[in-house]
Amino acid sequence: MYSSVSDETLNQIALILGGEEGVEIIDILREVEEITVEELVEKTEIQINIVRKILYSFYNHSIVTSRRFRDKETGWFIFQWSLQSRLIEAYITGMKQKILKKLQSRLEFERQHEFYHCDNPTCPNVTFEDAMDTVFHCPVCGEPMKPIDNESAVIFLERKIEKIEGELKG
Repeated sequence: MYSSVSDETLNQIALILGGEEGVEIIDILREVEEITVEELVEKTEIQINIVRKILYSFYNHSIVTSRRFRDKETGWFIFQWSLQSRLIEAYITGMKQKILKKLQSRLEFERQHEFYHCDNPTCPNVTFEDAMDTVFHCPVCGEPMKPIDNESAVIFLERKIEKIEGELKG
């Protein structure tokens, strides 16, 4: 059903979106073709409102899909939930694209700025413009700042970008 997405990857996504309960729900969804909220509650013993909240989160992130039909006796709508492999792949691709854009933006920032630092490991790097504002003294600790070489950060970002671009191409 979702053979191209590993169980580990799916569990990581479930953990991020739904916590430990999300992983429990995904484990159940792996085993069945379709399932109702009530059946999930029975199998997991998670409160119904939490199950619904997690399913809607999964749905909003394209991890699951639902099929709606009307109960003939009560007239109420019943939702059958299931995993969708192509939607999960689309979610992963979308996340990679977002990460890629952020990394490209950061790389551009790193290339276009000169940075200064005070040698205190808890203090941040400061751009040349910000360093000028404080007369080249650290805005956090007040120590004098020196220019730093950000080439290692640029190389790291280039490698990450290259890796993600390769994954997105195929």
